[in-house]
Amino acid sequence: MPISKRAIAVLACLPPLAAYGQQRQVSGPVAGYVFDGAALRPITGVMGGATLGDALGLGLAASAAVVSPQLDSAIATAKDGSLHLFQLSGLSATEVAWNSVPSRAQRVVYSPSGTAAAIYAAGRVQVVSGLPNAPVAAFTVELGSAPGKPARQPASAAPEAMALSDDAAWLLVAGDGRLRLLGASGSSSVLLEPEARTVAVAFAPSGHAAAVLSGAGPWLDVYPDVAAAPADRIAAPGLAEPAGLAFSADGKLVLAAARDGRSVTIFDLADGPTTLACACAPTGVARMGKLFRLTDAGAGPVWLVDTGVNPARIVFVPARANP
Repeated sequence: MPISKRAIAVLACLPPLAAYGQQRQVSGPVAGYVFDGAALRPITGVMGGATLGDALGLGLAASAAVVSPQLDSAIATAKDGSLHLFQLSGLSATEVAWNSVPSRAQRVVYSPSGTAAAIYAAGRVQVVSGLPNAPVAAFTVELGSAPGKPARQPASAAPEAMALSDDAAWLLVAGDGRLRLLGASGSSSVLLEPEARTVAVAFAPSGHAAAVLSGAGPWLDVYPDVAAAPADRIAAPGLAEPAGLAFSADGKLVLAAARDGRSVTIFDLADGPTTLACACAPTGVARMGKLFRLTDAGAGPVWLVDTGVNPARIVFVPARANP
């Protein structure tokens, strides 16, 4: 039976319609990842129009997750306390086997390029290098009291802040009223005694440059090499209660936020600081490529600093309507 002209017209439209349906399933670029308390979700799309995507399939019920600044891996804590390493690529997560890592970790931090991680559990920090493809134990350090200093809190208390160099040679640990520098060789020294004031710490990528934000000033100490004297002390008004600190990928910027400041300060190490107002209460500063996450996912939006544009700007990703 011959096909009518109307049927031919309908059939001619089917390939474009099918292609449109396929396009609807293709996500935009992944700008980062965020843990919302129950699942690890991608931030998809371009800034200004990005959204939180569907949960990544980790194959486990997670209670926490920390993402590499390079966005190529994540360390997730399962509900049973076990730690799991995943390689990340777009919307997929692939688990990587690793051995001799502690369970029920109380704090996990990545090095600035995501090549190493420091895992704190029960008074001990274990450093793992070779991430994300070939994890290997680098060194372990017990966090007793500093040499010649009495402990002011239980050794099992989680550090207030930690930072690890990319080569896993140096570890900064803030807690017990002081900031300590611990080396893979077993060396230990006290860099700062901020007393009751809080601090935030960060290493720059691919080296031993570091920054320390102390609420005691408040001030920012910038070290060209963490084993040397500070190169510069910069006034940091409005940052008396540090929430977080991070270097940019090129090491030229240091971003800092305070818990109650409703702002972020960008310290350009060549030209000076700039402060950006944010309609948020920062909970940290976590680098995601050229983005820096200031808040966690939850009932409200995720607030970010976009340093990939000039001038830098504050943007947000709306909360999911259907978690």
